[in-house]
Amino acid sequence: MAESKKTGRKKGKKDFKSSTESKDDNEDLSSDSDVSDPEEKDQEVAVGHIGRRVGTAAVTINREEYIQAYRDLTFDRNQLQMKNNILHRRLAEYYRKRKLEHVLKPLEGAVDLEDKYQQKLFSYEELKMKEEREIADIKSKMRAVEIQYEDRLRIAEKKFDDLQHLERSTGTGLIYSKKGKPITDKTVERFLTLQRRKSEQSSALCLRYIRVRNAVVELEAIVRKLEMLGPGLYVAHYEQLSIDRQNFMTKIEEREDELIKNRVKCTEHNQILAHIREKMNHTDEVIDTTECDLGDAEIEFLRAREDLAQVKSHRDRLRWSLEAERMKAGLLTRKDLLRDFQNATDEVGQLRQKKELLEAQITKTTDELRKARRRMQLHRGTNHETYNNDS
Repeated sequence: MAESKKTGRKKGKKDFKSSTESKDDNEDLSSDSDVSDPEEKDQEVAVGHIGRRVGTAAVTINREEYIQAYRDLTFDRNQLQMKNNILHRRLAEYYRKRKLEHVLKPLEGAVDLEDKYQQKLFSYEELKMKEEREIADIKSKMRAVEIQYEDRLRIAEKKFDDLQHLERSTGTGLIYSKKGKPITDKTVERFLTLQRRKSEQSSALCLRYIRVRNAVVELEAIVRKLEMLGPGLYVAHYEQLSIDRQNFMTKIEEREDELIKNRVKCTEHNQILAHIREKMNHTDEVIDTTECDLGDAEIEFLRAREDLAQVKSHRDRLRWSLEAERMKAGLLTRKDLLRDFQNATDEVGQLRQKKELLEAQITKTTDELRKARRRMQLHRGTNHETYNNDS
């Protein structure tokens, strides 16, 4: 297969060379025709301008050089064509020996494949242009970020320098509160250099932390990709499933042990059931005898029920007679009611006496009223008579 690929590549190169040579030959012929055409045009122009007194000079062209070049190129083309035919024959013999005659057959749908290839090339060019645009955008963004970074760095350094200048101006001339001595300029500079060194260390540590964080994020992404076996499938799920499988296997073994124990218990219970059946036969005999006793007891129970009914009827008769006697006796059976009755009768007697006294008073007052009315009438009659006599 490797030899066939090499021979195919050589064949393609030879075909390309032959096509280029044929193109060169055609160009030479066209150049010859072009050379001859200007001569004819010049002659035509000269003939056209004869009446207008315009003269033209003849163009001298060395046709032998072009003819020799054309002959050399045709010879080379023929040589390459012969070599191409020989190589084609060798390739055909090679493929026949290898039983790969299908390679020599023309491809079906070669035009479609060529169109697809052209489409792929166009899509590749579009992707390449898109990639170049994206790279240019990324570079422009990087430049903008770098410019922004430099501006911010310059501003931060300027602010830090201003801060240190302010600290230097405020630190010079200060006095220790405990010792009472002024602070020297060297100590101030030492503090400032220490501050600058610490700020540089902190910025370096922050940068290192950011790099490590980004590296950790990338590693976590890689680990997630490695943990993912497929869409929706992870290594953790596989491990969990294997652990669950092991747990289920242990549970199955435990259940098998329990099953064996239960089988032993079942055999024991079967023996116990056989013993219970023997006891049940004996208890059936006992039940039969007790059923006979139960029949006798039921007969006695019915007799006792009849006697009980008679006793209840006699009791009801006595209860009804007692109730009738109570109804006859009335209040004699209850002392509190008798006491209330006695109190009520005493109160009624007192009220009757009061009533009689009030009636006597009322009759007395009515008699007095009648007498007073009669006196008033007599007095009015005498007054009327005296008035008539006076008039």
